[in-house]
Amino acid sequence: MSIDCKWNWHNTGHQVWYDDQTFETLENTYPLQYYDDFLGVAGGQVFDGTYSWNVVRDVGINSTVAIDANSVNGVFLLTFTADAEVQDTVLFHDDNRSFDVTHGVIFEAGINIVELPTSTAQIVFGMCGLDALDKDAVVENAWFKLDGSGAVVVETDDGAGGTDNDDVATGVTAVIGTYNIYRIDFTTITDVKFFIDGVRVCASTTFDMSTLVGGTTARLQPYFSQDKDADAGKAITAIDYVKILSNRS
Repeated sequence: MSIDCKWNWHNTGHQVWYDDQTFETLENTYPLQYYDDFLGVAGGQVFDGTYSWNVVRDVGINSTVAIDANSVNGVFLLTFTADAEVQDTVLFHDDNRSFDVTHGVIFEAGINIVELPTSTAQIVFGMCGLDALDKDAVVENAWFKLDGSGAVVVETDDGAGGTDNDDVATGVTAVIGTYNIYRIDFTTITDVKFFIDGVRVCASTTFDMSTLVGGTTARLQPYFSQDKDADAGKAITAIDYVKILSNRS
């Protein structure tokens, strides 16, 4: 590890210390800091070892959502089986939307695609408003998405604003068994930025989410999901950590 520091990190106005090899943020001057490393004993808290998430939704008899037992540094797994059934595993805040993205929110997560989605299965993760089984029905969101190709795309949806951006190619393909650090930067709400391993992606696309209204539609929650139709598709997502930074106003 090699630690570096920027006084005005990505023009956020904040001082941030980070690993200049993995680009994980380490320390910072944001007044609001949310962090979960998924450490704990399975079943020891509200659910499966962590108490900072209120609800995990699990649709399907055989899909599983749980902390990976004895995982070094703490890992949360979303797992599909090959059973031909509708499955939707979601790690989120039970629609308790505590983060106003007009306050310069930064979302960051370490993600390892252990098994790429097959058949109709897909993976999404980022920030969103109210949860929906059909991800296309989620009204407000900014997230990364993968299908069986491993190609990473990004999407934003600002509700009634009419400035949605769907399936914008990042040029990055996820490698099975490799952790990547995914970041969404809402510092400039008219130009939301996406990063993978410290490198900005989709820079030629302007993700304008300024129609989100602070205090109402701009209130989002962290969101990690795998979903599929009633087929034998499989997928496994490992979440190493989640960090959300924000100003208070």
